[in-house]
Amino acid sequence: MEKKYLAMIILQCLQHISGERTIYSILHLLNGKKSAQTIQDAHLFKLTNVFSTYPLLTRSYLDEIISSLCKQEYLAPISEQSFLVTQKGIKAIEAYFSRHPIPNHLNGWQFHKTTKLFWERLSLVVQVISQLRNQESKYLPIHKKRELQKWLKFFLREAHLSRDELGDRLYDELVKCLEAHPNVNPDIFVKRLTGFRQIGLTEGQAAEQLCMEKDEYHLQFLGILHYMLEICEMKQSEYPLLNLLIADRRSFVPLTETSRKTLSLLNNGYSLEKISTIRKLKRSTIEDHVVEIALNMPSFDISPFINDEKQKVISNAIKTATSKQLKYIRELVPNADYFEIRLVLAKAGEKK
Repeated sequence: MEKKYLAMIILQCLQHISGERTIYSILHLLNGKKSAQTIQDAHLFKLTNVFSTYPLLTRSYLDEIISSLCKQEYLAPISEQSFLVTQKGIKAIEAYFSRHPIPNHLNGWQFHKTTKLFWERLSLVVQVISQLRNQESKYLPIHKKRELQKWLKFFLREAHLSRDELGDRLYDELVKCLEAHPNVNPDIFVKRLTGFRQIGLTEGQAAEQLCMEKDEYHLQFLGILHYMLEICEMKQSEYPLLNLLIADRRSFVPLTETSRKTLSLLNNGYSLEKISTIRKLKRSTIEDHVVEIALNMPSFDISPFINDEKQKVISNAIKTATSKQLKYIRELVPNADYFEIRLVLAKAGEKK
């Protein structure tokens, strides 16, 4: 089977950034790099859905894909590391994703912290309940991490159900969840589950059975997990057992841990300089945190850092500028610093 899916994902990402970043900004985004630039790019170019979706993508493999896309005349170079998608490339993107659509519920930025843990806990719970219901005690758990085993005891205790009731209710919740949306294919999820006398398939095996590229299967599988996490957050009372899987890790605002600490200090009235001193970090690093907070919290007020009048001037400059690169915007508002421009860009991106 021709490997094409990841190349088309990369091509679409390059279409979004329109030559304003290098190809390696796409690598950082798909890898899930937690730098301020990558996080802002994900929001600015509307690529939060694919953030951290291909963490194992390497620089060398990206180079191979870029070379192939150039040979197919889907890309035109504008510098050594920057490219524009050609009209031929745009048509290829439209044609390909009309047949292989990206999952609607894919949201890498929102759920990149909880996806892996959610899957590990859910797959372990399904296995254990299946074995218990069939009175089988001799089996190898699919996850042997001590913290998972400890959490499992907590789950079984907190559920307050017999093994049969637990199995029935979890099954009902899974069926209800997976059948609630017409664009969700339950087979993509179910084939990975391990239970009584049944070993879950690997990602590659499941992809082969479903006649899909491994890269496409990978994204479809992530899309289902993100869909389930979204449903859990929206309808907690309807899915009590699924919610119990992430009750201790739920985070409605997907901030990095370091930005969360800065937010706590901001909420306690500390200035950026004082926070920099307390945390023993450069002021520029604290500014990165503030931009990340502004990107992810619609209610976050940036007026303490930049007055309303200056916000309007920068907003007009952003609309006028031919590029979203900071240096071009700053040429139009030389009295603004990069931090102020990034803050306004963060709030502007939120409104689009």
